[in-house]
Amino acid sequence: MEFWILGGDGRNRWAADYFRGFGHEVHTFGVPGCSEEPLPSNMKWVVLPFPSFQGALLRGLSAIPVEEILHRVDGDSTVFGGLIGPWAQAFGHRKSRVFDLYCSEPLTTANAIPTAEGAICLAKEHSPITLHGANCLVLGYGRVGKILAAKLQALSAHVTVALRKAADQALAEALGLATDQISVYSRGLTQYDFVFNTVPAEVLTGEQLSCLRKDCVLLELASAPGGFSRPQCEALGLTCCHAPGLPGKFAPKTAGILYAQSILTLLQKEDLL
Repeated sequence: MEFWILGGDGRNRWAADYFRGFGHEVHTFGVPGCSEEPLPSNMKWVVLPFPSFQGALLRGLSAIPVEEILHRVDGDSTVFGGLIGPWAQAFGHRKSRVFDLYCSEPLTTANAIPTAEGAICLAKEHSPITLHGANCLVLGYGRVGKILAAKLQALSAHVTVALRKAADQALAEALGLATDQISVYSRGLTQYDFVFNTVPAEVLTGEQLSCLRKDCVLLELASAPGGFSRPQCEALGLTCCHAPGLPGKFAPKTAGILYAQSILTLLQKEDLL
């Protein structure tokens, strides 16, 4: 197969190497660390960044307008990406087949691992204390929240998980984690050294943010709009780290291989290989 891999971060570089390792022909454009090849008039197998877009541009270091890609695909083209959103309809108008892998399994769960590890690295970069013995609040207990809480616990941090579902509360407590209710925080907020948010909706109001200590480090892991206001954090003198794309920053090889594996698995499942 002849893949065109476009834009993105280090993940796409490693995805390209993985495809080549299986004997596929690979061309790259706008991929960090890879050669730049002129885009042909037509591309059959197209791999976009993960996630794919920033507004009307392909995500990555090079500003590639989505319209530039749309003009080079047709009914024989298959497009792979993540969080494609409304652009899927635009590709559909070109009769192209679109696969959005953003919520696909096992990629989603596997991607939670480099996200959690990246969050831990980022927390250490922004704090003078160890995670060992630190009081950590994890907001949300989905895929990332579960893995992150477990890894923090393994580092001997004191971990509290704020959640909503009774089943999640039972699981967290069975694993030795303290629990609290999102938006309520009956345990209080003044004790935390680190707050990790995984919920893409407001879970900490301005009043609640003001209860945190000035030396508390907040890490925003969720997609927009996130769990708390960055301007409010700055106004309160809190350290707030907006942390999108952690797999691409802290584990690009692992994340890139996972992405490529998911694409090849999907092609095999669809009987396209």
